[in-house]
Amino acid sequence: MLGPDGADGITALDLFAGTGAVGLDLLEHGATHVDFVEIDRTRAAKIRQETVARNVSDKASTYQADAIKTLSRLAGNSYNIVFADPPYDMDPWEELFTGIRRHDLLEPDAWIIAEHATRNQLPNNISGATAINRKRYGDSSITIYSFPKNSNNPDKDHETQR
Repeated sequence: MLGPDGADGITALDLFAGTGAVGLDLLEHGATHVDFVEIDRTRAAKIRQETVARNVSDKASTYQADAIKTLSRLAGNSYNIVFADPPYDMDPWEELFTGIRRHDLLEPDAWIIAEHATRNQLPNNISGATAINRKRYGDSSITIYSFPKNSNNPDKDHETQR
């Protein structure tokens, strides 16, 4: 899905990280840095332990915190990929995408990869992001979003007009 270079040189944000499997895989395939956000204290500790065991702790930061609330703390960071896999009974998408955009967390041509229950089809457009690909894996689906290249952060646009 990432192309011939895999994750070489990318930065990623793994939201609702759970075991951290996605971010750890990205690190093993060449990502330069991954930020993990997991609200569960035990899971966050296990992610930290796993980054040490795999000798990638210098390329990872783990936040034991709420994913949506942590977006403001991550302002100033910039990601090529944001992977979000919230519990399937949650519907955080509008707030999540708005926060990502508000805090300017994306590199140009970045992807937001949303994992969700197949029964919960995500819309083609959320907060200015557009679905560019969809994959179904039984009860789980992935929808990949990007923001248009000319899509600016509305908060920044407002600031420049002052």
